[in-house]
Amino acid sequence: MLARSGAGIEQSWCSTTYLLDLLFTHKNQPETLIKLYVSGNSPYARRARLAVREGGLTEKVEEIAIKSLDQLQEIGVGQKIPVLICDDGTSLCESLIITHYLNDLADGTLMPRDKVAAMKTLELEAVASVLMDSHYVRSSEKYRRDKEHQSADLLAREQSRANSCCDRLNVLVADEGEQITLATIAVISALDYANWRHAEDEWRHGRDALGAYYEQISQRPAFAETAPKY
Repeated sequence: MLARSGAGIEQSWCSTTYLLDLLFTHKNQPETLIKLYVSGNSPYARRARLAVREGGLTEKVEEIAIKSLDQLQEIGVGQKIPVLICDDGTSLCESLIITHYLNDLADGTLMPRDKVAAMKTLELEAVASVLMDSHYVRSSEKYRRDKEHQSADLLAREQSRANSCCDRLNVLVADEGEQITLATIAVISALDYANWRHAEDEWRHGRDALGAYYEQISQRPAFAETAPKY
Protein backbone atom coordinates (compact mmCIF):
# COMPACT_ATOMS: atom_id res chain seq x y z
CA MET A 1 0.00 0.00 0.00
CA LEU A 2 2.81 2.38 0.93
CA ALA A 3 4.61 1.62 -2.31
CA ARG A 4 1.47 2.30 -4.30
CA SER A 5 0.87 5.56 -2.41
CA GLY A 6 4.43 6.61 -3.06
CA ALA A 7 4.08 5.83 -6.74
CA GLY A 8 0.86 7.84 -6.88
CA ILE A 9 2.50 10.82 -5.23
CA GLU A 10 5.47 10.60 -7.59
CA GLN A 11 3.15 10.33 -10.63
CA SER A 12 1.06 13.28 -9.42
CA TRP A 13 4.21 15.38 -8.83
CA CYS A 14 5.52 14.52 -12.30
CA SER A 15 2.19 15.44 -13.88
CA THR A 16 2.12 18.77 -12.04
CA THR A 17 5.70 19.51 -13.05
CA TYR A 18 4.86 18.67 -16.67
CA LEU A 19 1.85 21.02 -16.66
CA LEU A 20 3.86 23.83 -15.07
CA ASP A 21 6.59 23.37 -17.67
CA LEU A 22 3.97 23.39 -20.42
CA LEU A 23 2.35 26.56 -19.10
CA PHE A 24 5.71 28.28 -18.65
CA THR A 25 6.78 27.34 -22.16
CA HIS A 26 3.48 28.59 -23.63
CA LYS A 27 3.70 31.83 -21.64
CA ASN A 28 7.14 32.59 -23.00
CA GLN A 29 6.25 31.87 -26.61
CA PRO A 30 5.45 34.96 -28.68
CA GLU A 31 1.69 35.41 -29.10
CA THR A 32 0.25 35.23 -32.59
CA LEU A 33 -1.31 38.61 -33.24
CA ILE A 34 -4.79 38.77 -34.66
CA LYS A 35 -4.69 40.57 -38.00
CA LEU A 36 -7.28 43.16 -38.98
CA TYR A 37 -7.24 44.18 -42.65
CA VAL A 38 -8.74 47.61 -43.25
CA SER A 39 -9.06 50.54 -45.61
CA GLY A 40 -8.67 54.04 -44.17
CA ASN A 41 -12.05 55.60 -44.97
CA SER A 42 -14.22 52.47 -44.91
CA PRO A 43 -16.99 53.00 -42.31
CA TYR A 44 -17.27 49.23 -41.92
CA ALA A 45 -13.56 48.89 -41.17
CA ARG A 46 -13.83 51.82 -38.79
CA ARG A 47 -16.28 49.92 -36.62
CA ALA A 48 -13.71 47.16 -36.17
CA ARG A 49 -10.88 49.66 -35.63
CA LEU A 50 -12.88 51.41 -32.94
CA ALA A 51 -13.75 48.13 -31.24
CA VAL A 52 -10.03 47.35 -31.05
CA ARG A 53 -9.21 50.72 -29.52
CA GLU A 54 -12.15 51.10 -27.15
CA GLY A 55 -11.91 47.44 -26.15
CA GLY A 56 -8.26 47.79 -25.13
CA LEU A 57 -7.07 45.30 -27.76
CA THR A 58 -4.34 47.27 -29.52
CA GLU A 59 -1.65 44.92 -28.15
CA LYS A 60 -3.48 41.87 -29.48
CA VAL A 61 -4.66 43.05 -32.89
CA GLU A 62 -2.41 44.17 -35.72
CA GLU A 63 -4.04 46.62 -38.13
CA ILE A 64 -3.00 46.18 -41.76
CA ALA A 65 -4.03 48.47 -44.62
CA ILE A 66 -5.23 46.68 -47.75
CA LYS A 67 -3.12 47.75 -50.72
CA SER A 68 -4.94 46.16 -53.63
CA LEU A 69 -8.05 44.24 -54.67
CA ASP A 70 -5.86 41.22 -55.40
CA GLN A 71 -4.62 41.24 -51.81
CA LEU A 72 -8.18 41.46 -50.53
CA GLN A 73 -9.25 38.53 -52.69
CA GLU A 74 -6.41 36.42 -51.30
CA ILE A 75 -7.28 37.20 -47.69
CA GLY A 76 -11.04 36.93 -47.48
CA VAL A 77 -13.56 34.83 -49.39
CA GLY A 78 -16.07 37.67 -49.07
CA GLN A 79 -13.69 40.06 -50.84
CA LYS A 80 -14.86 42.92 -48.64
CA ILE A 81 -13.38 45.10 -45.92
CA PRO A 82 -12.78 44.51 -43.06
CA VAL A 83 -11.28 41.04 -42.72
CA LEU A 84 -10.13 39.62 -39.38
CA ILE A 85 -7.71 36.70 -39.26
CA CYS A 86 -7.95 35.17 -35.79
CA ASP A 87 -4.96 33.73 -33.96
CA ASP A 88 -6.04 30.19 -34.95
CA GLY A 89 -6.28 31.17 -38.63
CA THR A 90 -10.07 31.55 -38.77
CA SER A 91 -11.11 34.27 -41.22
CA LEU A 92 -14.05 36.57 -40.39
CA CYS A 93 -15.32 38.89 -43.11
CA GLU A 94 -18.43 40.68 -41.84
CA SER A 95 -18.07 43.82 -39.73
CA LEU A 96 -20.96 43.01 -37.38
CA ILE A 97 -19.54 39.54 -36.68
CA ILE A 98 -16.03 40.95 -36.29
CA THR A 99 -17.02 43.61 -33.77
CA HIS A 100 -18.95 41.14 -31.64
CA TYR A 101 -15.98 38.75 -31.74
CA LEU A 102 -13.73 41.62 -30.62
CA ASN A 103 -16.15 42.42 -27.81
CA ASP A 104 -15.88 38.82 -26.60
CA LEU A 105 -12.10 39.14 -26.79
CA ALA A 106 -12.39 42.28 -24.65
CA ASP A 107 -14.35 40.34 -21.98
CA GLY A 108 -17.63 41.92 -23.02
CA THR A 109 -16.66 45.49 -22.10
CA LEU A 110 -18.38 46.91 -25.21
CA MET A 111 -21.84 45.67 -24.24
CA PRO A 112 -23.85 46.41 -21.08
CA ARG A 113 -24.15 43.60 -18.53
CA ASP A 114 -27.72 44.51 -17.66
CA LYS A 115 -30.23 42.67 -19.85
CA VAL A 116 -32.55 45.63 -20.43
CA ALA A 117 -29.66 47.94 -21.29
CA ALA A 118 -28.18 45.27 -23.56
CA MET A 119 -31.42 44.97 -25.52
CA LYS A 120 -31.54 48.74 -26.05
CA THR A 121 -27.92 48.66 -27.17
CA LEU A 122 -28.74 45.95 -29.70
CA GLU A 123 -31.61 48.03 -31.07
CA LEU A 124 -29.36 51.07 -31.35
CA GLU A 125 -26.67 49.03 -33.09
CA ALA A 126 -29.23 47.50 -35.46
CA VAL A 127 -30.68 50.86 -36.53
CA ALA A 128 -27.20 52.32 -37.03
CA SER A 129 -26.23 49.28 -39.11
CA VAL A 130 -29.26 49.74 -41.38
CA LEU A 131 -28.37 53.44 -41.69
CA MET A 132 -24.83 52.62 -42.73
CA ASP A 133 -25.98 50.07 -45.30
CA SER A 134 -28.47 52.59 -46.70
CA HIS A 135 -25.73 55.18 -47.04
CA TYR A 136 -23.53 52.64 -48.80
CA VAL A 137 -26.23 51.67 -51.31
CA ARG A 138 -26.98 55.29 -52.12
CA SER A 139 -23.30 56.18 -52.31
CA SER A 140 -22.67 53.34 -54.77
CA GLU A 141 -25.55 54.52 -56.94
CA LYS A 142 -24.48 58.17 -56.85
CA TYR A 143 -20.74 57.82 -57.30
CA ARG A 144 -20.25 54.59 -59.23
CA ARG A 145 -22.92 54.92 -61.92
CA ASP A 146 -23.18 57.46 -64.68
CA LYS A 147 -25.96 59.90 -63.91
CA GLU A 148 -28.14 58.72 -66.80
CA HIS A 149 -28.06 55.17 -65.40
CA GLN A 150 -28.86 56.08 -61.80
CA SER A 151 -32.17 54.96 -60.31
CA ALA A 152 -34.12 57.92 -58.93
CA ASP A 153 -36.46 55.52 -57.14
CA LEU A 154 -33.61 53.76 -55.39
CA LEU A 155 -32.00 57.03 -54.33
CA ALA A 156 -35.30 58.37 -52.98
CA ARG A 157 -36.09 55.12 -51.15
CA GLU A 158 -32.69 54.99 -49.47
CA GLN A 159 -32.81 58.66 -48.48
CA SER A 160 -36.21 58.05 -46.88
CA ARG A 161 -34.82 55.00 -45.07
CA ALA A 162 -31.86 57.03 -43.82
CA ASN A 163 -34.16 59.77 -42.52
CA SER A 164 -36.29 57.24 -40.65
CA CYS A 165 -33.18 55.69 -39.10
CA CYS A 166 -31.88 59.09 -37.97
CA ASP A 167 -35.26 59.93 -36.43
CA ARG A 168 -35.17 56.71 -34.43
CA LEU A 169 -31.54 57.23 -33.39
CA ASN A 170 -32.45 60.71 -32.13
CA VAL A 171 -34.93 59.09 -29.74
CA LEU A 172 -32.69 56.23 -28.66
CA VAL A 173 -29.60 58.30 -27.81
CA ALA A 174 -31.52 60.89 -25.79
CA ASP A 175 -30.80 59.11 -22.51
CA GLU A 176 -27.63 57.24 -23.45
CA GLY A 177 -24.98 57.10 -20.74
CA GLU A 178 -21.23 57.46 -21.05
CA GLN A 179 -20.41 53.79 -21.66
CA ILE A 180 -18.88 53.18 -25.09
CA THR A 181 -20.60 50.20 -26.67
CA LEU A 182 -20.75 48.51 -30.05
CA ALA A 183 -23.85 50.64 -30.64
CA THR A 184 -21.93 53.85 -29.93
CA ILE A 185 -19.34 52.75 -32.46
CA ALA A 186 -21.97 51.91 -35.07
CA VAL A 187 -23.84 55.20 -34.64
CA ILE A 188 -20.82 57.48 -34.95
CA SER A 189 -19.40 55.48 -37.86
CA ALA A 190 -22.70 55.77 -39.76
CA LEU A 191 -23.07 59.49 -39.08
CA ASP A 192 -19.51 60.28 -40.14
CA TYR A 193 -20.13 58.30 -43.31
CA ALA A 194 -23.15 60.54 -43.91
CA ASN A 195 -21.00 63.63 -43.33
CA TRP A 196 -18.59 62.36 -45.96
CA ARG A 197 -20.91 61.03 -48.65
CA HIS A 198 -24.32 62.60 -47.99
CA ALA A 199 -23.74 65.99 -46.40
CA GLU A 200 -26.83 67.30 -48.21
CA ASP A 201 -29.00 65.20 -45.89
CA GLU A 202 -28.21 67.56 -42.99
CA TRP A 203 -28.96 64.78 -40.52
CA ARG A 204 -28.49 67.14 -37.53
CA HIS A 205 -31.47 69.28 -38.56
CA GLY A 206 -34.31 68.79 -36.07
CA ARG A 207 -32.35 66.08 -34.20
CA ASP A 208 -30.73 67.92 -31.32
CA ALA A 209 -30.17 64.84 -29.15
CA LEU A 210 -28.40 62.99 -31.95
CA GLY A 211 -26.26 66.01 -32.79
CA ALA A 212 -25.21 66.49 -29.15
CA TYR A 213 -24.43 62.79 -28.80
CA TYR A 214 -22.31 62.86 -31.94
CA GLU A 215 -20.32 65.91 -30.78
CA GLN A 216 -19.69 64.41 -27.34
CA ILE A 217 -18.47 61.01 -28.56
CA SER A 218 -16.45 62.36 -31.49
CA GLN A 219 -14.10 64.09 -29.05
CA ARG A 220 -12.80 60.81 -27.74
CA PRO A 221 -9.26 60.06 -28.99
CA ALA A 222 -10.17 56.76 -30.70
CA PHE A 223 -13.00 58.38 -32.66
CA ALA A 224 -10.91 61.42 -33.63
CA GLU A 225 -8.04 59.16 -34.75
CA THR A 226 -10.22 57.00 -37.00
CA ALA A 227 -12.44 59.75 -38.45
CA PRO A 228 -12.69 59.66 -42.27
CA LYS A 229 -10.47 62.08 -44.16
CA TYR A 230 -12.23 63.90 -47.00
